[in-house]
Amino acid sequence: MHKQNQHQGLFLWEKWVMATAFGSVVGFGAIAAFNAITSRVENVNIYIILLVVGIVEGVVLGFSQLLALRRYIHKPIGWVIFTTIAAVLAWLIGLALSYLMAVAFSFLGDGMKFLVLLPAIVLLGGGVGAVLGFAQWLLFQAYVRIYIRQAGWWVGANTLAWSLGLLIAFMDIGFEQSDGLSIHNALNAAVTGAAMGTVVGASTGIFLVWLMNLSRGGIEN
Repeated sequence: MHKQNQHQGLFLWEKWVMATAFGSVVGFGAIAAFNAITSRVENVNIYIILLVVGIVEGVVLGFSQLLALRRYIHKPIGWVIFTTIAAVLAWLIGLALSYLMAVAFSFLGDGMKFLVLLPAIVLLGGGVGAVLGFAQWLLFQAYVRIYIRQAGWWVGANTLAWSLGLLIAFMDIGFEQSDGLSIHNALNAAVTGAAMGTVVGASTGIFLVWLMNLSRGGIEN
């Protein structure tokens, strides 16, 4: 029975990692497409495009995670809708924090910018992760078939995971800024999204398996 639970937990973890990585790849692909559109089209409504990007990423992430958790969720449409709303909200909060960071950096010298950049990125990732984690904590309480008393840990797990994931996204694997959407930029966006999504999915997936093991009945096939 113990080995069976370990196998089931590993299978759930793998599905969760792939779901999160896929959603992240789509999100970074949408960002790359957004950069190409805004560089070629005049008088484009940036806010509408950003809203569409957030919705696309949220829907894809919600459906992908639903495939990983389909045996535990009794209202699948609710999970997708709630995840989409949470992703859009996290996206908007991230944009607001990015704008505040840009304003703050304008008052700093070049040397100070580097010292502040990494903590700012970690803070930004933590804010996005906290929003998504809290929303999914509510989803665990509302839509998951089994009761999870310790689900509050999910917020902290997402905060840490997204801080690390966003930090990786800003490292050398990130895609380069360009005036158009090329194969090179598309591949870089996919690599960045896959790397960040894998880190976030692997980290939160460990907590997910742990929570499911603590719940009544453990992990199902």
